[in-house]
Parts: sequence; C-alpha cells; structure tokens
Amino acid sequence: MHERHASWIELFFDLVAVAGIGQLTHLLHKGPSPADFGVYVVLYLAFWMVWASITMYGNTARGHARVPLMLAAMLGLGVMAAAVAGIPERHATAFAAVYVIVRLSSEKLWGRGRIVVDWPTVQLTVGVLPWIASLWVDAPWRYWLWAAGMALDLWVMFAVSGEEYFASAQQRLDKRMNKMREKIEIDPARVPTFKAVHADPAHLGERLGLYVIIVLGEGIIAIIGAVGVLDWNVRVLGLGFASFAILAGLWALTLMFGFVPRLLSESDSPTHIPWQHIMLGHCWMTGAIATIAAGLGLTIEHAEGHLTTGVGWALGGGAAAYFAVSAIGGMRSGSGWRWLLAWPAPCALVAILLGAFAAHLGPLPTVCVLLALILWPLLWESWSAGTWRRGRDGSTPARPHRTPRTHGRADASETA
Repeated sequence: MHERHASWIELFFDLVAVAGIGQLTHLLHKGPSPADFGVYVVLYLAFWMVWASITMYGNTARGHARVPLMLAAMLGLGVMAAAVAGIPERHATAFAAVYVIVRLSSEKLWGRGRIVVDWPTVQLTVGVLPWIASLWVDAPWRYWLWAAGMALDLWVMFAVSGEEYFASAQQRLDKRMNKMREKIEIDPARVPTFKAVHADPAHLGERLGLYVIIVLGEGIIAIIGAVGVLDWNVRVLGLGFASFAILAGLWALTLMFGFVPRLLSESDSPTHIPWQHIMLGHCWMTGAIATIAAGLGLTIEHAEGHLTTGVGWALGGGAAAYFAVSAIGGMRSGSGWRWLLAWPAPCALVAILLGAFAAHLGPLPTVCVLLALILWPLLWESWSAGTWRRGRDGSTPARPHRTPRTHGRADASETA
C-alpha cells in the first residue's frame, strides 16, 4: 500500500499555525500577570482547535480535500493570528467572530450523514455557543465566556466516546424511520444510515508530529530574535545555547521517545487509547511546549536583569505541565510506577519549585536547571531504549521482556 504523507496544501496551511503561535507571545510581554496567562491559554486552545479541525478534515478526506475550503480556513486562522496583538484592548470581537465562523464551517466539511468517530468534538460544536454570546459582552466577561467554551470542547474530547455517539445517532435515526414506516411505505434500499468516518492513524500521527515541530520552530525563532538584538557576552550566549539545548531535548523527548513514533509503529494495530484522548493529550502537550518556548525568549530578553514571577512560571509551569501530561499518558499505557518515579513525577515537582523560585535564581541559573530537567528524562529514555548498550556492529543486546509503554503515545492522547 502506498505510504501517505502530508499534502502540499496541508503543509501550506501549517504556516498560519506558525504565525499564530508566534503572535501569542505578545500576550506574555507585559509581566505576565495571571490574567495575561489566562488569555494566553484560551487563545492557544482556540488556535489549536481550529488547526486540529482542519487537520482532521485533511486526514479523513484522504487526498480529496477541497483546496478552496482549506484556503478559506487558512485565511480565517490568519485573521485570528493578526488580531492577537490587539487583544485585549482591541480586535477581541474580530477574533471571536472569525473563530465562530471557522469552527461552524469546519463542522460542515464532512457533509450530512457522516460522523467523525475518532474525534467527535469537531462536529459537536457546543463549545462555540459561549463564543457566540461573547460577541455582545464586554471584557472581562467576554474572556470568561471564551474560557467556558474551550472548557466545553475539552470536556467533550475527554468524556464523549465517538463509537457511542455514532451508535446513539444511528439509533435515533432508526426510531425516526420506524415511525415513518407506520405512516408510509419506504423502500429498504433507500433507508438512510450514518457513515462512520475514521482517521488514518499513520498520517494523523505525522500531522501531530509536524505540529510539535511548528511549536519548537517558533521557539527557535524567538531565541534567535532575542539573542540577535542584545550585546553578546557570556551570559547572553550561555542563555542562547542552553535555550537551544532545551528545545532540542524537547524535540528528542517528544518525537524520538514520544507519541509520534508509537503512532507510526502501531498504525495498523488496535489501541486501547481513544483517538479523542490522543488529541486532548496533544493539545496540552504542545501548549506546554509553546509556553516553555515563549518563556525562553522572554528570559533571554531579561538576560542582564531579574526574571519576573510571570516569566519564571512560564518556564517552570510549562515544564511541570509537560511532565504531568507525560506522566498521565505513560501510566495509562502501562509504563508502571518505576518509570513514573524515574522522571515524570520528580521532574514535575522540581519544575513547580523552579517556577516558584525563578525570580530569586536569575535568568541563567533558571534556564540551566530547566535544561537539567529535560536532559535527565532524555538520558533515561535513551538508556531504557538500549542506545547505550549497542554493540560495535550496531546491534542491541537482548533485554528481558517488558510491557511496552507509550508515554509519548499518551502524550498524543494526553497531549501530543
């Protein structure tokens, strides 16, 4: 069978996601305060939801995606990205209006009678209702409505089973047709039924991985931009090199030992982790990586001074969220307590402490501690995978059988 990869239109669409994630850092330049963080999280979730909806359409269309519709969605996402810089003072209504239009339009992409079983959230747009109401509400209540809408979407991803939703819809349709049969005669061949739409696992795994690359790439851009405008000295260059090492470590930990390799290797095998949970995990994991990347750029900008509490929590809080999502996914996929205590749990706790004390440590020590937190699990995973025990011929000595783990697979389901 021909191996399927991301199409040119899908890769072109991803460019707007790059711009959107880059624009989000504007919300963190003012401190950031808890309110800034709250708006940042909500807007990131909105960007991710639009990206994921169009990505799922491209995945299930299997080469027959309608290019004009994807370009229209791309334009909408671009307008949302352009509006970010004006939030909260201006453009908030425009951002919400375009989000509503794109979400409701994407819900219609599959046509009548087709249900996306692997991610029903894309068609259950109950989370859009608070966004519609926010068009007539002023700040700060507008942002609370946005948060409520995103919370509803996340709840649907966690609580609604695609298979059960499909069965329930078919059952309701059957009852309606039975009532019609009591009144008129219906040709059995013309009785309507719902069609279940399933994702292409290997292709979707690649798309989720490419989004991780997008987030990391925006972090690289932020680091280069921050270093480029400063006078170079040992502190600035040290922060630049350490920040790059952190992003490289996140790349390896997520894409080499994480969910994407697991998805690609098991694309033909049944999984006990529902796809909607994989999407939920991907959402939180990439959000955590984006927050870390933004925090690194802001830290370099404060290279000669002190870190604010907000920037410290961008680094420590983002890292804690990353490790927490990894822990949840790994435990769900059977990694065991030994693995949990090896790095996800202790790294999450240290990351929380780092966020609390970063303002007292200063920029360079904070980034160095974060680098150590990323390197330790990377070393553990590479050792566990047998990288350190390869013979001269490149072979790996046989090891006792162990239950395969998918901390990354769950990262997609928990995260990404």
